[in-house]
Amino acid sequence: MTKHNGLFSKKVPKNGICLKSIERIKIRRKFFRVIAYKLIDGEIVITIRQMAISVKKTLHTAKEFMRKMKIRPIKVQMPNRSVTDMIPLSVAVVFWKYLNESGKGNSLSRIGQEYLDEYLTDSLM
Repeated sequence: MTKHNGLFSKKVPKNGICLKSIERIKIRRKFFRVIAYKLIDGEIVITIRQMAISVKKTLHTAKEFMRKMKIRPIKVQMPNRSVTDMIPLSVAVVFWKYLNESGKGNSLSRIGQEYLDEYLTDSLM
């Protein structure tokens, strides 16, 4: 395992399991914005931090949700060769849906849930 060095580590994990991103994707609708990455296998992922801040929530809130749901992030090598933890975009949609249904959501989480649900459905076609 690599030494934890803040949000972004420049080292590939010792086990060598690390997916590569091939494209940066900007997703926008109204006031909602998120930066995602497309992996070699076609999956679209975002950072845990991006999942939280795009709907004005704390990183702690996002990590707590992932812990409760037993979701483990994947290591992704960015175009600049840094390695960071990411999650599938579909997990972010589930997180925002959870916020909305539990009364902890806001206008950004509602827009994000609705728009990314459509985005993911369209990208599968």
